Amino acid sequence: MKRLPLLLALILLLALLGQSFTARAEILTARTVSITFTLTTKSAFLRSGPSLSAARVASIFKDQTYTVIARSADGAWLRLDYAGVAEAWVSRSLGMVRGNVSALPVGVGFTSGNTTLAPATSTGGSGNTAGVSHSARVAFTVLVKSIFARSAPSFSGARIASLFKNQTYGVTAISGDGLWLQLDLSGTGGWVLASAGTVKGDVNGLPAIGASPAPTVTPPPAPAATAPPLAGDFIVVGSRVREIYQRGLALGNNPRVFSKIGDCNSINPYFLTAFDTPHGYQLSGPYAALQDTVSNFSGSFSRESLAAQLGFSPATVLDPTWANARQCRSDENPLGCEYRLRRPSLAFISLGTNSIWQTDADFETGMRRIIETSIEKGVAPILGTKADNLEGDDRFNEIIVRLASEYDIPLWNFKQAVTGLPNSGLAADNFHLVWGPPFYLDEASAQTGWQRRNLTALQALNAVWKASR
Repeated sequence: MKRLPLLLALILLLALLGQSFTARAEILTARTVSITFTLTTKSAFLRSGPSLSAARVASIFKDQTYTVIARSADGAWLRLDYAGVAEAWVSRSLGMVRGNVSALPVGVGFTSGNTTLAPATSTGGSGNTAGVSHSARVAFTVLVKSIFARSAPSFSGARIASLFKNQTYGVTAISGDGLWLQLDLSGTGGWVLASAGTVKGDVNGLPAIGASPAPTVTPPPAPAATAPPLAGDFIVVGSRVREIYQRGLALGNNPRVFSKIGDCNSINPYFLTAFDTPHGYQLSGPYAALQDTVSNFSGSFSRESLAAQLGFSPATVLDPTWANARQCRSDENPLGCEYRLRRPSLAFISLGTNSIWQTDADFETGMRRIIETSIEKGVAPILGTKADNLEGDDRFNEIIVRLASEYDIPLWNFKQAVTGLPNSGLAADNFHLVWGPPFYLDEASAQTGWQRRNLTALQALNAVWKASR
């Protein structure tokens, strides 16, 4: 009879061990058994929890297939293994499931083995990961509020997923022109503009897809002239610049800082960024004297502007909704936030490419507010025209030139600077500039849209800065 308590204790211990083994088996099953979900509706949002009230974290599209790693208690929601998103839930009713869902663990609080940068484990899709080492992965973090991932490195590529701000994905390839990155999305390989986020890691080790070479920092030999050299009359300084600049210094603006106010043509890593990179640019011959300007404004060339983003227009630059919530005040728009935090003495204002939805009157009204705010803050504005003509008849460029004359402020007529280049320096889509590294050896060096943009912007900065002192 004395052995009975010991026997009962042994039975209780075995029961507890059995429960533990069952729980471990559930997790093991979720990680090893292939249970998949295929979306059958046109598209669907993935959410941060098993509820329609949970935040949207991504979107998926018809016929995409993902591994299921957990379920809700009632089985109505499934948690997908979606790279870049910690909790990605979808309503089970929106697709087809293969495998025994009841074998999955209940998902709330369940932690899978998938990390933010884990390789995709979906059974569907056609992501290209050739030559990519997952142990030394390049990472891309989304900076804009949201962006579509596309099936090809072009705006003509089909939308295959929506990505959201601060999500991070592995990068598997780069487009030939260096403008697009292929991300390791669960279920497919999706292409996004590199300028829509930040990249960590060595992109030079990625496979390049496309015929054009990716951007390089190796100085090329001086190219043969295919367009006339720069005439130099694309810069008009205006007579008010010194007055505005000097008043700005009295207000506390920094004579060694400039800002970028603009859209996709004014963001990193393309616009002026290389001038903050040792050995990433070259200025010689007629351009050697520009080095003083590079040295004076060191740090401004590569700094991320709070008022330059992919898709920006005059309306969004002035809209507090588009301000960086972590750095800006609740009532600040991107322009005011940038000026308050950076205290620049000069600012490039280059907008219009993403304004085709605006009327001429709305575009002009927005530009006037930006100009007048800049002058009020003692920031000497440098208005830039654009190479494209998406709105037709160059209407926005005409407004920009007219406003620069009316306010008697600096004009950087980039449209004029690319005259003579094939297709005005634009790619076949008539939207993006053709890439070229910032190595300027002589007057025939700048033969692509981006080479001309960065060189002439630096020349404009140099001219305005010297006239302001």
